Amino acid sequence: MQSRHLGIRLFLGFLCAICILGTATWWTPYSWETLPLMPTISALSPWFIVLIVITAAIAIFSRRGVALVVLALCMIAQGMAIMPYLGHADTELSPGTREIMADMATADSNDPQLKDGIKASKLASTDDQCARIMTLNVKGGLADPNQIVDTVADRRVEVLALQDATESFITQLQNAGLDKYLPNLIQSEADSTGDINVIFTMATLGDPSASSITASNGQQYPAASVTFKGNTIRFININTAKASSGSASQWAASLDEISGWASHNAVSSTAYVLMGDFNATTSQKHLQRTLDAGFRDAARVTRTGMQFTWPSDGAIMPSMASLDHILVNQGVHVGDATTMKIAGTDHKAVLATIEPSSETTK
Repeated sequence: MQSRHLGIRLFLGFLCAICILGTATWWTPYSWETLPLMPTISALSPWFIVLIVITAAIAIFSRRGVALVVLALCMIAQGMAIMPYLGHADTELSPGTREIMADMATADSNDPQLKDGIKASKLASTDDQCARIMTLNVKGGLADPNQIVDTVADRRVEVLALQDATESFITQLQNAGLDKYLPNLIQSEADSTGDINVIFTMATLGDPSASSITASNGQQYPAASVTFKGNTIRFININTAKASSGSASQWAASLDEISGWASHNAVSSTAYVLMGDFNATTSQKHLQRTLDAGFRDAARVTRTGMQFTWPSDGAIMPSMASLDHILVNQGVHVGDATTMKIAGTDHKAVLATIEPSSETTK
C-alpha cells in the first residue's frame, strides 16, 4: 500500500511539473524560443489547461492538497493568459459598416437578378468604406478551389490572400469562377518548391509589388493597395518560415524581419493589413514584437477566442495552434473575425471585416 501511494505521489509530481512548465511557456523569454522544440511547445500553451484539469482530478481523488494548490495557481495563470482573447468586445467598426455587413448577411441568396452570370445578392461593393477579407494557406494547391470560390461569394470577400499556392491552382480557381468576383491579382515569384503567395482583389490594385518585406527564407510577400471610398489600405501577404521544416533560427529570423518592418510602419500615415500564415501564435515573443510595435491581431481585438487554425485536416484531432492571422495598424478598424475549415488544406481560413480608421490618410 505504501509503495502504491509513493507511486501516485511520484506520478502526480511528474504531471504537476509538466503543468508548471507548460503554463510557463506563455511567458517564454525571447531568446529561449529558438531552443529545440520550443517553438512547437510554446505554440501549444493553451492546451496545457486540459492536462491541468486532468491532473487536478487525480489530485482530488488522491487527496493531495499541495498539488491542488499548485494546479490552482497554474489554472489562474492560464486564465490570465487566455482572458484577452475571450469575452465581449464592443466593435470598433462604424455603424455604417455594421449596417452594410448586416444587409449582405441577410441578402436573398435566390436573388434572380444577375450581373455577368453572378447573383446580385452575392456581390460585394467596391464603392463603400469597408471590406470582408480572407487569408488561407492552400497547402501547395491542395485546397478545394470550388469551396474557396463559394466562400468568397457567400462571405462577400473583397480581398483574398493565399499562401503556398501554385500556378496550376490559380488556374483551377479561375476555372471555378474566382475571377468573376476577384478579377485582379498580384503574385510572388515561385520559391524553390514552386509555391507562390498571391493576393486577389475585387477593386483595382494600386501600387502592386511582388515583394514588399525583405525575407531571408526565400519567400516573397506580395502587396497591393486598395481604395475604399477615397481611403487607401495596403495589404501584405505573409508566409514565414516554418519552425518544423528548418532551423528555429530561420523561423525566428523571418518573424524578426516582419517586426523590424513593423517598427517603422505600425504608426504611419499608411494603413496596413498584414494577413497570412505567420507560423507563430501571438503569445510567442517573436510575433509579439510586431504587436508591441503597434499592430493588432483581429482575433484579440474582437475577443472571439484563440481561433486555432492548424492543423485542420484531422478527422478527430482538433486544430491546436493559432498560426494564421490578420494584423492591422492604427489606420484600420477590424471586426467580425472568424475562421472556416476548407477541404484539402491543413490550415483554416481566417476572415475579418475591415474599414479605414479616422487616422487613415486619403
